[in-house]
Amino acid sequence: MSDRVRYVVARFPDLALAIKQYSSDNRFFRGLCEDYGEAVEAQRDCEMLSGPAALERAGACRELIMDLEREILLDLHRSIDGC
Repeated sequence: MSDRVRYVVARFPDLALAIKQYSSDNRFFRGLCEDYGEAVEAQRDCEMLSGPAALERAGACRELIMDLEREILLDLHRSIDGC
């Protein structure tokens, strides 16, 4: 499991086993998790900076994180339900 997938596991600890297994089996899902981790890291970097551009970028990262969370959960639940 990559470091960036760990961000998803930390965000959804109740689904840790399913996330780890599905990310090892499904390249698309692993990519979503990697994108999520990258967005979390980018948001943290922006929050350390000051100025309007950094605030705007941090807000964009938060929106991306929420979108990725929804997509990750949807894809994970589809795999669990066998759809």
